[in-house]
Amino acid sequence: MRHLISGLLATLISTAAYAQSDPETVLRTRIDAAIADELAPGLSASLLLPDGTRLDHQAGLADRRHNAPVEPETRFLSGSVGKTITALVAVQLAEEGVLDLDAPVETWLSGRDWWPALANHDGMTLRHLLNHSAGVPDYLEDLDFFLAGLTRGQRGFTPDDTVGFVAGDGAEGPLGQHFSYSDTDYILVGLVIEAATGETFYALAQDRIIAPLGLSRTEPLRGRDFARLANGHRRGWFGLAPTARDGRLSQNLDHEWTAGGWVTTPQDLVTLYSALGAGGMFEAEGRIMRADYNAFEPGGPSGYGLGIYVRVTGEGHYRIAHGGDFGGYRSAVLHDSATGLTVASQGNAKNFEAPGFNFELWQALSQ
Repeated sequence: MRHLISGLLATLISTAAYAQSDPETVLRTRIDAAIADELAPGLSASLLLPDGTRLDHQAGLADRRHNAPVEPETRFLSGSVGKTITALVAVQLAEEGVLDLDAPVETWLSGRDWWPALANHDGMTLRHLLNHSAGVPDYLEDLDFFLAGLTRGQRGFTPDDTVGFVAGDGAEGPLGQHFSYSDTDYILVGLVIEAATGETFYALAQDRIIAPLGLSRTEPLRGRDFARLANGHRRGWFGLAPTARDGRLSQNLDHEWTAGGWVTTPQDLVTLYSALGAGGMFEAEGRIMRADYNAFEPGGPSGYGLGIYVRVTGEGHYRIAHGGDFGGYRSAVLHDSATGLTVASQGNAKNFEAPGFNFELWQALSQ
């Protein structure tokens, strides 16, 4: 996870303007080169141009056992890119008065068994959780969670289970004064959303985000079987070890939930991120999500907003991005307001550095 974050920071640093180079050739060349370098068995990428034209390219294999290629409909796990959807739902509910980003979340969570033992729980707000300044330990980094997963992988874990793994652990930093990336933060956000609305998070996201944007290839990560899912791969003792076969995950990964529990495509990811920019369906929410970001350095131009990494690039422009590294899949998406370019990529192996790929593609198109 730490390596993923450092890669995302690199995607935020440079500034450039869209140079009208041949985008389709650049996209194909970059994807084909990544496959030649064996960064993943299969890759898929989507590029949305300022005029609304979308270019897609796929290469390599979705299934090495059956020699099945990656196709436009091939899907991957989103990983933490899904945090953007969670934050977007939370911001909408706050704008409607259902939630308050700056009110203590104890109103919704104090009845949970683990609440008194949760680090920094006193005074914790939704904003602290959304911008990773809560200091709550990440359950994915917890040894007990890892060991439990070895024997309980098929049954999965509930949100209360995952939070329970870190309840009682020390804080990662002072409340509201420290950036500490944590999937637990977003599990807590999901619990708040469901408690405040009386509805399931996935139903809310479907009605508010997925359906309005027409993200027809995006569905919740529930269960183990998914149509058109590429076979993911982790690093194993003898090369890449599969994490899925024939569209069936080797483990139940429901625990990712509001921290990034989606199955999706690069095409849907560029649609989502372009909707947060100027003229997009969720432009107003996007403005809130990138405002008052949790800066990595005091007064610095880069930080984490609400479900998005943010880089202020000057003259009113910005770049937003997120990446995902989960279950043997890598994903990333980037939107740059100065060039109007949005790019997303996904691969079916942990080796593929999706944030870096997006950044290099964006740079190539901006020279």
